[in-house]
Amino acid sequence: MNAMNNEEIPTNLVADLDEFVSYISGHVVQLTKTKEYISRKHLPAINERMTVMAEDWTPYTEQDYYPFIHFIYHLALSGRLLEKVSVKSGPLQLKETERMNLYRELTDVEKYFFLLETFWADVNWAKLQDKQHNCIAIRLSEVFSALGREEPGRNWVMKNPKTDVGQMLASCTYDWYYFHLYFEWLGLWICEEDFERKEKRDSKSVYYANKIEVTQFGVHMMPILLVSRNVSAWNIAFRRENGEFNAIPGSELEDIFGGVLSDEDFDRLVLNVEEDQSAQPFFQPFTDLFPQDELIRTLPRNRKNFIDGSYTFKVSLTKGIWRKLTLSAKHTMDDLHQIIIKAFEFDDDHLYSFFMDGEKWSHDCIASPNDDFGHADASKIQIGAIGLSNKQKFLYIYDYGDEWTFAIEVDGINENAKQILNPYVQEAKGEAPEQYTDDDDCY
Repeated sequence: MNAMNNEEIPTNLVADLDEFVSYISGHVVQLTKTKEYISRKHLPAINERMTVMAEDWTPYTEQDYYPFIHFIYHLALSGRLLEKVSVKSGPLQLKETERMNLYRELTDVEKYFFLLETFWADVNWAKLQDKQHNCIAIRLSEVFSALGREEPGRNWVMKNPKTDVGQMLASCTYDWYYFHLYFEWLGLWICEEDFERKEKRDSKSVYYANKIEVTQFGVHMMPILLVSRNVSAWNIAFRRENGEFNAIPGSELEDIFGGVLSDEDFDRLVLNVEEDQSAQPFFQPFTDLFPQDELIRTLPRNRKNFIDGSYTFKVSLTKGIWRKLTLSAKHTMDDLHQIIIKAFEFDDDHLYSFFMDGEKWSHDCIASPNDDFGHADASKIQIGAIGLSNKQKFLYIYDYGDEWTFAIEVDGINENAKQILNPYVQEAKGEAPEQYTDDDDCY
């Protein structure tokens, strides 16, 4: 396969991310309290710096109504180029990390593939789309299998489709919304917006594609992304949704979510996902597409090492009712459940779940050992293996009927405390409520 010209490589995304980080580094950018998005006052100025600018914004427009900024924001955070920092008792702020210096040393092609890897492996696609399930990952293989065989520059009409490919696109991507544009910004295709459908929906927050035109770059990329870097094997959130809490991108995959594929593509896909490719750099199968020495480096992946020591958690039921609990790194999340129940004087007779992204009923979940929904088993996951950080927040829900909801914050990690200790209540405030009311007893 011939190396591509520099003009074919989509480096606009790289330039825009550099502009985004430059703005963040030069300003105090506070995040909203609920969704932890960039505060509204900064968004118009950032928008002016982007090559893809949102239109029809007002001073009250939130971050997720700036789709390109929203996309860049998730890439920068998931790639750990930026981080959320707690500053005293004020709101969280967005700050540049030391990892950004390593990123700046890469070539533009290497930067692009790092961003592609971040999107492919580290970004939670469901959260980016504000959905519960990663449904796009399931249908993506079918889309790439069809489009990767077509000539670049052909328009596929998705409205009143008359071809097999057009019908497939209309069926598979009807609810992809801004994901049509995410793949455009990654250089795989060019979209034409369906304004008529958008007017019927009467919403500025939704994008509909009327046509898709595959680029020359996309024709080269999609067969590799389909087989050698299939998203089912590489996306951490997608693998977590199917029960792997400590999923490693590229590791052997037991179940394949390939959609409707040709026999040839399916056989090739099976051979790849059954092979452990986690030790390979993500960019490896793409190197032949580029001139020599253009693509040889990337940033190290965030492999979670066991962090020994003691962990203190502030577990709050309400603002005035909380407990600070201390456990060892070698205790399990089930041990954390047990000490919470004892600290609040509840009976241990119901199911529970920890939602590590702080969102109720998400798939970023560590659940009771007897949970029947395929989630990670809390009795098999040690606290020190999760990769918790100081001030990290997550949720604990006990009793799925009554939904006792506790907010948990990592109050401190002492890596020097190597001795295994019994879990204990370090500090308490407020009287715990009665677990059962008179009505519950009658029932």
